[in-house]
Amino acid sequence: MLTAAQLFGALLLLVVASDAFTNAVEWFAALRDLSRNAAGTIVAAIGSSLPETMVAIVALVVLHDARSQAVGIGAVLGAPFMLSTVVFSVVGGIAFFRHSVYEKTGGFLAVEPRNAIVGLALFVLTFAFVVGASFAPTPAVRIGASIAVIVAYFVYLRYHFRQRDSGVEEHPPPLRFSPRAANPPVWIVFAQMAIALAATVFASHWFVSSVGDVSTVIGIPPLVVSLFLSPVATELPEAMNVVLWMRRKEDELAFGNVIGAMMFQTSIASAIAMLASPWRLDVHGYAACAAAFAGVLVVLIATVIRGRLSSIALFACGIFYAAYLVFATITH
Repeated sequence: MLTAAQLFGALLLLVVASDAFTNAVEWFAALRDLSRNAAGTIVAAIGSSLPETMVAIVALVVLHDARSQAVGIGAVLGAPFMLSTVVFSVVGGIAFFRHSVYEKTGGFLAVEPRNAIVGLALFVLTFAFVVGASFAPTPAVRIGASIAVIVAYFVYLRYHFRQRDSGVEEHPPPLRFSPRAANPPVWIVFAQMAIALAATVFASHWFVSSVGDVSTVIGIPPLVVSLFLSPVATELPEAMNVVLWMRRKEDELAFGNVIGAMMFQTSIASAIAMLASPWRLDVHGYAACAAAFAGVLVVLIATVIRGRLSSIALFACGIFYAAYLVFATITH
């Protein structure tokens, strides 16, 4: 019971800290008048991904023992796995329901097809480097793959910063530290960001230790526990933002935020993991990678064929998450 309570406490603190950090990043983007495209696909995506990256850094760099390394690798792989299956399915489900009840859009999202194809294709390429490095994880291979995925992320950044569109949403959700301020001072935004980041570091250390204890008690490998639990806490604020944007018909922001978070995790977080660990995956890690690949490829192929982003293709990605659940249950 004590172990479960500690894990719940760490998860709760991660959720609160992640929400506050993401909220501060959104306000930073709004106050700096960044473009809608850059705010959704880069700034908000990095903000919502950083808490999970901190879990990986604490596990792989600070604690550095074998059990913590498994937790860190699970956190790194868990983000693209969860985003490309569960969150994709949520986006597709909302879009399909919106079409069926309110609109007649043919079940497609209002997303620029070229942006979707570029983001999905870059993710597939980057993820291929990450997974491929695990088959021969010598120092030279891991360093080379790390450089390649970081270059891929800068290509992604360059592409989106060159896009021209309208400004960001003028009124993000109220700043947590100043809920009544229509335009909070920049220093309050930075104060919230700093405190949330500090809380995230503390919660990450607590969470990594708790996951290791839970895996010992229930007899499930720490990587598998981390694959499921890490994204639940750290991706929850992002999932809430995605649902909010989809309800407001801000499809470009919602989908761009998901792809941006996937790219950040698969490049920056994976590079840290490849450099700070032996980067050896077990069958559960490869199964999660296969599910993520399958989800993204289904959406990419459907977008290329149809010329538009299909809600049905996105919704179908949930099947791969369910398949992994069955696989993990049978093989643990």
